[in-house]
Amino acid sequence: MTRPTPLQPGDTIAILSPASAIDPALVRGAADTIARLGYKPLIMPHAIGRRGSYSASAAERLSDMAQALNDTAVRAILCSRGGYGAVHLLPELDSIITDPKWLIGFSDITALHALWARHGIVSIHSSMARQLADGPQSEPTDRLFDILTGGSPAMSWVNTTTGTNRPGTATGRLVGGNLAVLDALAATPYYTPRPGDILFIEDIAEPIYKVERILWRMRLSGLLDNLAGLIVGRFTEYKPDRNYETMEAMIADMTASTAYPIAFNAPIGHIGPDNLPIMHGATATLSVTADAATLAYAD
Repeated sequence: MTRPTPLQPGDTIAILSPASAIDPALVRGAADTIARLGYKPLIMPHAIGRRGSYSASAAERLSDMAQALNDTAVRAILCSRGGYGAVHLLPELDSIITDPKWLIGFSDITALHALWARHGIVSIHSSMARQLADGPQSEPTDRLFDILTGGSPAMSWVNTTTGTNRPGTATGRLVGGNLAVLDALAATPYYTPRPGDILFIEDIAEPIYKVERILWRMRLSGLLDNLAGLIVGRFTEYKPDRNYETMEAMIADMTASTAYPIAFNAPIGHIGPDNLPIMHGATATLSVTADAATLAYAD
């Protein structure tokens, strides 16, 4: 995996909307933060448009991404938000990614992280325009720009959920993201996880049984039982069902027969200002104790 070149002061960060439409004020707020931090924001032509639920037509969204990829001055691409629609761009983008650039985003942007990984490029699973606009001086923003400028900040957290950590240490390629988006890429060239990886997962508004169904597919394919480690981020906006009170309890049951380290309650996902950035595709070491975990990147 190739880590894109660290940003230098004055480098250009393109802001585009590859999926759903966004409040233009959030894009402008993110651009203001980028400028205050010493970089040049470039709002792409269709970043603040609207066409139905999308920011623009698929062709227009593709055009913005292609321009950003082909512009040698652009060193990082900030996706303004997720929603739905990034998958529309995968086939065409597949043939034009040649210059490794930072990709920033999460949720539906998991589809683009998968594409970057397919091309051997490390990317950043991170909050997007809203976080930069609302929290220009915050831990997630500081950590994001630490990574963009060549840092490798370790991440530690305490498990306060009903899921029980499985202690241990594992080293592997760190991949994953939004579980539903990831599952939608199964049986395509863009499906990212493979045995020996450290998988991280999160989701929003998915019922417990649907997440269990996805994990069963992973088990039947041979993936779930052969990971190096598992990081369970936050699952939000769901209700208990007749089988499980929490998502974490179901995941603990699904992984009970495995032997690798498992860390629950990672600060990853649809959790507002607490969503911390991590490097998708990077080699990392996961160290887990009974009630805490640390993720550190290889040099």
